[in-house]
Order: sequence, then structure tokens, then C-alpha cells
Amino acid sequence: MIGDDYFELRSRIGTDLLALSAALRESGGDAESATILDNLIASLKEPFVFVVVGEVNVGKSTFLNALFGQDFSSTGVVPTTGKILFFRHGEEHKVAPVTPTLDEVYAPVDFLRDFHIVDTPGTNSVENEHQLITERFVPIADLVIFVFSAMNPWGASAWQFLEKVHREWMRHVIFVLQQSDLRSPEEIQVITDYMGQLTRQRFGRDFPLYAVSAKKAFLARNAGIERERLLQDSGFHALEAHISSIVRHNTARLNKLASTMRLARQILNAMRERHAASMHQAKRKTAVLQELQTERELQVDRTLKKILPALDATERDYHESVMRVAGLASDALTTRKAFQRKDAEDADESAARPQSLDHRLFQELQHRTGDRWRQVSLVLEEDVHQFERFLYAQGRGILFPTDVVLPSHDYGEEESELRRRFGTHVDSSLRRFVIGLKLDEDIEPGLESARVTARWLPRLIIPVLLGTALCGWLDDLTSAAIAFGAGLLLLGVIYLLTQIRLANARNSILDKLEESSVTLRQMLSKQVTEDVTASFTKFLDTLNPAQANAAHVEREQSTQVERLHQLSESFTLLDHQIKVLTPPSGK
Repeated sequence: MIGDDYFELRSRIGTDLLALSAALRESGGDAESATILDNLIASLKEPFVFVVVGEVNVGKSTFLNALFGQDFSSTGVVPTTGKILFFRHGEEHKVAPVTPTLDEVYAPVDFLRDFHIVDTPGTNSVENEHQLITERFVPIADLVIFVFSAMNPWGASAWQFLEKVHREWMRHVIFVLQQSDLRSPEEIQVITDYMGQLTRQRFGRDFPLYAVSAKKAFLARNAGIERERLLQDSGFHALEAHISSIVRHNTARLNKLASTMRLARQILNAMRERHAASMHQAKRKTAVLQELQTERELQVDRTLKKILPALDATERDYHESVMRVAGLASDALTTRKAFQRKDAEDADESAARPQSLDHRLFQELQHRTGDRWRQVSLVLEEDVHQFERFLYAQGRGILFPTDVVLPSHDYGEEESELRRRFGTHVDSSLRRFVIGLKLDEDIEPGLESARVTARWLPRLIIPVLLGTALCGWLDDLTSAAIAFGAGLLLLGVIYLLTQIRLANARNSILDKLEESSVTLRQMLSKQVTEDVTASFTKFLDTLNPAQANAAHVEREQSTQVERLHQLSESFTLLDHQIKVLTPPSGK
């Protein structure tokens, strides 16, 4: 097809402009730039204008059929009229009269999308038509094709028409010597030499001249038999190459493409700057939000470090409380209770129930640590407020409006709730710890074990006395003394075993209390960590969505920036191709 490389370049420019227009609209660009791009895209579709001049029976229709591979007559494109015909593309065949001497002809022929053809009526009395053509069409024509018949190339009207063409526009003129197959090569050479001599004499210049056989070219395009030979014989290769060169190197068209690219480049650069600024802002927002996230985590750590001494002090208080509770355990595991009968003990307990070790330990811990943990809750509350003030100060214009008012704290209801919640959780942890020790449950097994041993003491008193008396009756006082001593020793051993079991029970409880200090610290540390973390977690409701949104915006802007960067590189290649096609000045 004629001018394929030019139309390919124009198509690529159109594709990039459409991509730029889509990017502009997706990003909410200004309406003025969108309108400019729409106009630029529309202007790219402006077809080339070819004016075809020739007398009757010079073979213009055959020439046009061969040039564009389309049979005008068979498609009904050429109306039977003596008017000037302006061929344009249309979805259906239609002839629209414009003036008494001019008709616009619309036809669904593909090449008319890129080329508009002005066909003269082909009469020898075309004075008025000549004036219309020279005034209206020749100035806008990309190419004026004078078609001469090889049988009679000296028709006066075509040469008279050429006389009326302004000298500046003659650079668009080419000569086509049609029906060259009706002459011998020698005759064609004589005719072309003479036509060249004549144009130099009359117009002071040469015009490109091509001797062709449109009939053979049309057959080659449509028959498909001996196509290359027919095209070679037709002389159309050279003609098409020249016309393609005119289309490819049309300075006005290329300058228009260059101007289109300059305007598009301005819009592209403005968009790149805007998206680069937006991406920079999004990155800054992401960085600030990440700093706030990091600061929140660091603040949690700082607050926990402030609470660490409270854990150490609570552990020391617990050891002191253990000593008091150990005394109660000793009171519950006395020798008297070991030798006391169970029913008697129950009667005593009904009169005065001994205090629960669990309850007493919990009371001791509350008494010793209550004020300390209330102070810790105040520290936590102040740290939360301090971070909140920091958040509002650093997040102004990013998380909050620039005129946002920093929150004031007067330790009202919300702050009291934080402290109350923290204190409740600490008390709950202490209670769960004490209940988990089960001190009261450990008293009874130790006491029962001592009772089992102690029960043997009263049972053995009578046998010891009987044994002593029997030894004295059967033997002498010495034997009785020995038997009595042995009995006392046995009773002493039973008493000692009872004391050992009571001591073991007391020591077991004391060891349990001492060892449990690690558990207490772990439980309090876990609870405090959860409360401190939860107190700062509320800020995530603000930070996380903002951070996700900033990351999303940054990705979108980065995609747009990369997209526009690729378009810019494509624009650069297109600019280079336009410069390559543009002929040097003066040519």
C-alpha cells in the first residue's frame, strides 16, 4: 500500500495518544488537556488529498483503479456526471451536491480513509472548473497528478490548467503518461523527452514523469496471474515508489506530526510531573506512617521498661507475703492439731474457722502492691496520651487535616476507664495466681499424714505400761526399767515422726510459695504486656487503614509514572522517526 511506513508511524502516534488520553482520564486530568488530546487524535485521521487532472479518454478511471486496487466503476463510486468529484470515505454510497460544478462522493472504500481524491470532469471546456480546482483544492493538495494519454499527450486543456497552477504549488505536480502499452518503448522515450523539454521551456522546471499502463497494473492487482511480470511491465513500481516517497516525506504532514508530538509531549510532561509529585507525596506519607508505626512499637517497649521495676518490687513483696502466709501454714500444722481427734478439730473449727491461706495471700499481695500498680496505670495512661499527642503532631496533613486541634486530656471518664481496666486485670491475675496455688488444699494432706503417725502414740502407751509391769513381775526392777525405757523410746520415735511429717508439710508449702514467685512474675508480665499493647493498639485503627491506602496510592502512582515513562520513551522514538522522514530544509 502507498505510504505504509508513514501510515504505520501515524498509527503508532495515534495509539500512544490514545494511551495518553486514557491515562489522563483515569487520573482525573484537566478537561482542557483531554480536549486537546481528542483534537490531536482526530487531526491524525486527516487524509491525503490527491487532485487528478486529465482530459477525456486519457484513462484516469483506469489509472485510479490500478493505483488503489479498487474498481471505481464496479463499486458504483463514479457517478455519471460532468462535475468535479470529491471522493471521501463513507459507510454507504452517497453523492452530495456541493455546488453546481462540485459533488462530494461518499463510498465504503478502505483507501478513501487515508486518501481523498479530487477528479476533474475530463472535458475540454473546464475554465470554471479550473478556477475552482486551483483555488479550492490545489492549495490543500498533497499531490496533483496530471494524466496524459500516450496516444495524444498534447491536449491543450491540461497544459492550460497547469498554467493556472501557482509556481509555489508546482512542487506537488507529477505527470503520468497513461496507456503506455499502446506505444513502443522508443515512442514512449521520444514523448517523455519532448514533454520534459516542453516543461522546462514553459515552466522553467522538470516534473516527475512516469509512463505507465494502468490496465496491466490493475490486472496484476486483481488477477493474481503473472503478477510480478505485469507489475514490472506496467511501470507502476516506480510511480508507487515516488508517490510513497511524497507521502512519507511530506514536510507539511511531518511538521504537523511533529507539532502534534510537541503538544502531546507537553501534556505528557505535565502529567509525569504531577504523578511524580503525587508518588513523592505518597512515599512521604508511607514513610511518615511507617515511622509512626515504629514509634508506636518503641513506645510500647518504653512503657514496658518503665513497668519493669514494678514487677521486681512485686516479686519482693511476694517473698515478704510468703513469710506471713508460711506462719499461718505453721499454725495450721501444729503438733496439737496432729494429736487432736478429727471430731474434736471439727468442733473447734465450727467455733472459729481458721483463715484461708489463699485468701490471706491475696490480701497480702493487694495490700502491698495495690498503690504501686495504680501508679503504673497512671504511667501507662500518660504514655498513651503522650503518643496520641505525638501522633496528631506528626500526622497533621497526612492522617488529619492541617487545622486539626490536638486532643486535650483532663483525666476524665475515658482515662479513668483505662486505669480501672488495667487495675482490674492486675487484680484478676493475682487472684488467678493465688487460686492456682491451692494452698488450702495442701494443708489437709500434710496434717492427715501426721495424724496417721500420731494415732500410734496413745495406742502404745498401755502396751508399754503393761510390758513394764510384766517385766517387773517376772524379773526385777532393772528389767522393768529397761522395758519402760524402750517403751518411752518407741513413743518418742512416734512423736518425732509426727513432727517430721508436720515439718515436711510446712516445708512443702513454703517451697511451693517460694518457687511460685517465677510463675507470679510471668503471669503479671504477660498480663501487663497484653494491657500495654492493647492500650496502644487502638492507634492501629487510624494507622493501618492510612498505611494501606498510602501504599495503594504509591503503587498506583508508581504504575502511572512507569506507564508515562514508557510513553515518553515511545514519544522519543516517534520523534526520531519523524526527524528521519522529514527532508532537510530547502528540499
